[in-house]
Amino acid sequence: MIKLLKLQKAVLVLILGILSYIAYLILDANEVDSARYLQILAGILVMVGALWLLYPILFAKKDGDGNAEIKTDPTVEVPVDEEKKKPTEE
Repeated sequence: MIKLLKLQKAVLVLILGILSYIAYLILDANEVDSARYLQILAGILVMVGALWLLYPILFAKKDGDGNAEIKTDPTVEVPVDEEKKKPTEE
């Protein structure tokens, strides 16, 4: 699902935010004065990553019925459900 919606970069930014916060905790325990800049960076990265995850939801286009249509990556194959493959027999 993440690859389908092109959200790999958002997840990467969130992971970088968590790693920079862990680095901040380590430097703060060693009483390094410039550790607070890592905390600021971690906060910014987490906020950007969270907003990036919301992007497909906020900017989804609505069709005629009012349903949201989320554009996905055309290079990724979408798995077909078993029910859709089989024709219905009456």
